Amino acid sequence: MRLKHAFILGFIFSSILSFSQMTLNRDTSLHFTENGTQFSSPLSGGINAGQFSNIDLNLDGVMDLVVFDKSGNKISPFINENGTYIYAPKYRENFPSVHDWMLLEDYNCDGKNDIYTYSSGGMAIYKNTSTTSLSFSLVTSLVLSNYGSNNLNIYISPVDIPAITDIDYDGDLDILTFSILGGLVEYHKNMAMELTGSCDTVAFEFSESCWGLFYEGLNSYILNCPNCQCPQVANPNNSNAKEKHAGSTLLAIDFDNDNDKDLVLGDISYNNLNLLINGGDNQNAIMTAVDSIFPQNLNNTIAAEMHVYPASYYVDVTNDGVKDLIVTTNSENNSENFESCWLYENSGQNNLPDFSFVQKNFLQQNMIDLGSGSHPNFYDYNNDGLQDLVVGNYGYHDPNNDPISSLALLENIGNDSVPEFNLIDRDWLNISSINLNTILNIPALNLSPTFGDINGDGTQDLIVGDADGKVHLFTNTGGGNFQLSAPNYQGIDVGQFAHPQLIDVNRDGLIDLIIGEQDGTINYLPNSGSLSTAVFDTTITNWGGIDVDTNFISTGYSSPKLIDSNGVYQLFVGSYSGTIYQFTNIDGNLTGLFSPVNSTISSIWDGGKCTFTFADINNDNQPEMIVGNLSGGIAYFSSDTLLTNTTSTSINNQITEEDLQIFPNPAKDSFTLKSKSKGNLTVKNLLGNTIYSRKKNNTTLLVNTSNFPKGIYIVLFEGLSRKLIVE
Repeated sequence: MRLKHAFILGFIFSSILSFSQMTLNRDTSLHFTENGTQFSSPLSGGINAGQFSNIDLNLDGVMDLVVFDKSGNKISPFINENGTYIYAPKYRENFPSVHDWMLLEDYNCDGKNDIYTYSSGGMAIYKNTSTTSLSFSLVTSLVLSNYGSNNLNIYISPVDIPAITDIDYDGDLDILTFSILGGLVEYHKNMAMELTGSCDTVAFEFSESCWGLFYEGLNSYILNCPNCQCPQVANPNNSNAKEKHAGSTLLAIDFDNDNDKDLVLGDISYNNLNLLINGGDNQNAIMTAVDSIFPQNLNNTIAAEMHVYPASYYVDVTNDGVKDLIVTTNSENNSENFESCWLYENSGQNNLPDFSFVQKNFLQQNMIDLGSGSHPNFYDYNNDGLQDLVVGNYGYHDPNNDPISSLALLENIGNDSVPEFNLIDRDWLNISSINLNTILNIPALNLSPTFGDINGDGTQDLIVGDADGKVHLFTNTGGGNFQLSAPNYQGIDVGQFAHPQLIDVNRDGLIDLIIGEQDGTINYLPNSGSLSTAVFDTTITNWGGIDVDTNFISTGYSSPKLIDSNGVYQLFVGSYSGTIYQFTNIDGNLTGLFSPVNSTISSIWDGGKCTFTFADINNDNQPEMIVGNLSGGIAYFSSDTLLTNTTSTSINNQITEEDLQIFPNPAKDSFTLKSKSKGNLTVKNLLGNTIYSRKKNNTTLLVNTSNFPKGIYIVLFEGLSRKLIVE
């Protein structure tokens, strides 16, 4: 048997990180099981608030599936292999950077679904230009509509889901969206067919200010509003006056086969879906009835009940040529995150559906999904020489209380060269039942684990960070057992969202603590005690001058990992945006400023609020990496360079701050990036979404910004960042 992995992780890295050729590759081949069943797509990354669309990813003529998770703005592509959906992350790179919502529909009638997505109080359209491979090009960054006297953008809230469908049955796709002022639905008619006789034109006309002649209140509806005047809200000064629109989801389909569109609505404050029946026709919609327990009454199945803000999507996921109903949440917070993809199979027709409830965890049952948030750490819990996984989370949703935070234990049941994991306990140590929050006498949220020998007995103890910025000590009592010995350990409090790591920072033989926190900085707590009694009585804040994501957000959610690379420390830090940053100049400079370095590890991305862990789990003397994310899933990156169909990244090259120049800044139509180094350029918006990426092979690279919306951007080049203003 090889040496046990319980020895210091830095020793592993000392033999490999000095080689600049070392790469990490996205690898989806790792096997995971639970209760004797193997996950078919374990590394899909989890789903919280999924938005479902069909598209042909691999251009084989068969519709595949794309899930856009509003929680973290993450695109997850799935290839349809004979009715089974297999996670295919390589296609993520073919999509443009999008945020808030994304729907795929065929705007130009060429048989290929295009992208509709949120943009600056409205929406953008990207054309599907695929020929030999999947590709998109921007058609317009903001869709306008003719309001009579001028053209204005079609207002769509970032928290809404609009209806994109052919309302008037003339062959092109129209838009239904809620007014910015209240609960009236605007109808923007697509004039492409009328103007050109073809769909391939973006030309909208503001047709109706209250399509369907109804008003949506708080999960209630006023029907029959002629001339947009609803009796109860006609006087804007009374108590029933219209309120600013808060958030709704729309799905327009023909449920009763009468050649007009009915409407399914979800409201931000409620858990049910409402079906509004169109008693008019496709030229003059009039909503005449409301079913508040849809789809139960319509088809004798169970009603949709998604705690907080349900959304519905009409896509064929059962491969019978008929669209099915997917019900999810459109809420990023305080809603279901583990069983949040309800599938209703349609055994009827597209225009006369017959829904039967199938499951609450469509796709999720095939992946490692730990609710919201995932914080992995390698640890050999059973001392068999194989690295197991302990993964904390923010929590599983509980509609009646706070989320249920826990630690998941995944045992490595493989061997030295081929790891395999079995999820044996989703609440290891029953930590969800322990009142770690001693002030309120309730369990803690957002558990982030780290292991190290605190008491000098030769075994690895457990420290868990939480959402309140506290840490808690569990002492290793042997046999894989731990006992809570110190909640609120030594009074340590870093503010909020503590992500700790136990490691000997100053190399004095005593284990120290570094702790990331919500504001993006890192805290260093040197151990002033002894081998048997650790004492953390000093906190050095803003350690190394690090404040991740500070250029575009104040909440960086730093999650640090300090690694010994051939006797020299390197620091890797996860962040709110999902970017992993790398820093050096640490040894002998513990009170100074650390140096950001060129590291294409920053190109590893699998969702927002990322945390990660390293270890050699296949005995190749190179590290493997598990990355957690906001959606509660995990991704795996192997150092096996023989892998195909992967994303490769080097982690050991360097570039200086002085070598990177960007001009002009502010920019109008373009800017130039100048550096002696070759590498990968990425431009992100203030939400952390990538809007441009390209490899730089020469000294300078000219970037066209004419299609960029005006605003502030972050330019990332090989580990360094610059703020860019586009005017």
